[in-house]
Amino acid sequence: MKAFPVTLAATLSSLIFETVAAYAVNDCPTAVTGRGSFIVERGQESKTEVVFGDGAIVGATFRYRGKTFLETRQYEGLIQVDRVDKGRRTVFKPSDDLAKLFPLKPKQQISLQLEAREDGAEPILTTVSLTMTGADTLAIGACKYDVLKFERIETRSNKKTDPVVEYYAPELKFVVAKEYRERDGRTTLIKFDRIYSTDR
Repeated sequence: MKAFPVTLAATLSSLIFETVAAYAVNDCPTAVTGRGSFIVERGQESKTEVVFGDGAIVGATFRYRGKTFLETRQYEGLIQVDRVDKGRRTVFKPSDDLAKLFPLKPKQQISLQLEAREDGAEPILTTVSLTMTGADTLAIGACKYDVLKFERIETRSNKKTDPVVEYYAPELKFVVAKEYRERDGRTTLIKFDRIYSTDR
């Protein structure tokens, strides 16, 4: 069998690499281009479809092994206004105009009250505190996004949740990772490992 000349083999290899690289770059979705949707995955069985449009509300549907577990609607992908968790729906009614919080500013601190009402239950007042602690760049597969890091604390019925650092990507209008502090002081970062447009 006759071997390819070295120069031809090198050229073919270079073309293949450039094609794959170009595909990876072009398939990195953003939410700023208008209507559309994308999917983020964690592992092989966890998928979240994110849908956005001309308005400020971003929808997300989390599925595991093909079964829907959680559906949310969030203002600019950061502040939850509606969720359906395994069939149970909760609506969050803010006490203030959420549009005043955007566009986001450096070192921004957000504190707002929301009336959380579950199906058939009395409303519960929830306080959400978001403190911007910095900025970073996060890779999801071959794609990289600038992220804003927010420390999030929620208070319900005088009970505070443990702080969670959310990595919010303005390009996607979505929280792409969360950082939790363990009891021994270490931190654990939970992030997606793949992202792609739904029109591929």
